[in-house]
Amino acid sequence: MATQVARLAAMHSSRTMSRTMSRTVRAVAAQGTLLASQWPPHQSSVLRPVSTSSALANADDAAAADKRTFEIVRLVQKDKPKVLEFLRKFFYHDEPLNTAIGLRPDVRCPTLEEFSLSTFDEGISVGAVAGDGSLVGVCINATLTREEDEENRRECEEGADDVPEDVKALEDPDAKFAQIKRMLSHATAQGDVFGHGPPGLDRLFDIFILSVDSSWRGKGIATKLLDESREIAQADGHRLIRIVCSSFVSALIASRMGYRCIAKLDYKTVLDRKGQRIFPTEPPHDAVTTYVLDI
Repeated sequence: MATQVARLAAMHSSRTMSRTMSRTVRAVAAQGTLLASQWPPHQSSVLRPVSTSSALANADDAAAADKRTFEIVRLVQKDKPKVLEFLRKFFYHDEPLNTAIGLRPDVRCPTLEEFSLSTFDEGISVGAVAGDGSLVGVCINATLTREEDEENRRECEEGADDVPEDVKALEDPDAKFAQIKRMLSHATAQGDVFGHGPPGLDRLFDIFILSVDSSWRGKGIATKLLDESREIAQADGHRLIRIVCSSFVSALIASRMGYRCIAKLDYKTVLDRKGQRIFPTEPPHDAVTTYVLDI
């Protein structure tokens, strides 16, 4: 989900695309620097093993679930192909906005893929890895500066009239994704995130994409990924975390973890020039919400 979350996440704007090809995509060393002193050095990228079990209705399923464990890992450069494969399989399929505008997971969208990994090289993303080595969850993170946020606001104002005549006439995947970026850019600009932080805040930690393997949901993976992300943010001296939630699920998780909502944009208000909803999402996904956490 995306949380989506998830900069689903997000930041979710054309500003992030430009960062990919310029200064913001920094060449962080592939091995990375572990930000918590108790975490082991890079070998399998493991930060901390986490065991999980679920009380399922079926006793046999419960017994099987008890054997399933996962580890929270620091994602490094060599993990990028595996992360992209995971996003194609789960995030692109589950993201409510992708589904609503007709982005099919079996049809490649180059700009979506580039956007999704545009902050990966910052070296602050984490993943969940099962005992068999498969990736079962990702949390792609980024650093957002006040300057970048202001640039996004300017671009949002300049592109305010870039509304499609008829959303149903959009066929090209990149054109469809451009509408997602436009809407998310507007939503994040509306949030005025730096105005909700402590005085003098000039950068924040951004939860860009949060997604979990559908067969592993309900086991606390998303919460563990967010917990580890918070620790990374704290170790790096951040004082505010933002997560832009395009789905009801990611918003619920953020709320339960103590994040506070600072902005909400209802999907039903986002229309093309014919008055049609650009994002006719399925319930309960009815809005994109921006949450922040003081740390």
